[in-house]
Amino acid sequence: MKLFYDDEFDALQQMIAGSEHSFKECAAFLRPDLKPESAYAWLKACVNPQGDQNLKLGQIVSLARYCGRFDVLYHMADELAHARPEMKQPEDEKAQLQRKYIEAVHLARDVADQMERLSRSPLQAVGK
Repeated sequence: MKLFYDDEFDALQQMIAGSEHSFKECAAFLRPDLKPESAYAWLKACVNPQGDQNLKLGQIVSLARYCGRFDVLYHMADELAHARPEMKQPEDEKAQLQRKYIEAVHLARDVADQMERLSRSPLQAVGK
């Protein structure tokens, strides 16, 4: 990850170059409908400022996931005067889901108790 990117094309190029995948693999991933040579030429045109092709936002997101790099996201944050985001930690997300689940179980129990109390006749409620 660079401290600064020249432009979006630099960020795209860095994302691909810094990944475990070759440029040709990235091209084939994005455009499985094309022959490998054609996909390679297409992607080269997409990351070239003078190129005549562009990536769609969904393709950029898919490529970032595939590469495991988020240079374009960091470039966008820099350009829009935002802090660069950090990855979510799976353990934090799991703990948050567990807390929500426990809260939901308690809420369901409270609702069931209240429904039971409302279904009793007034005399039954006094006797208990």
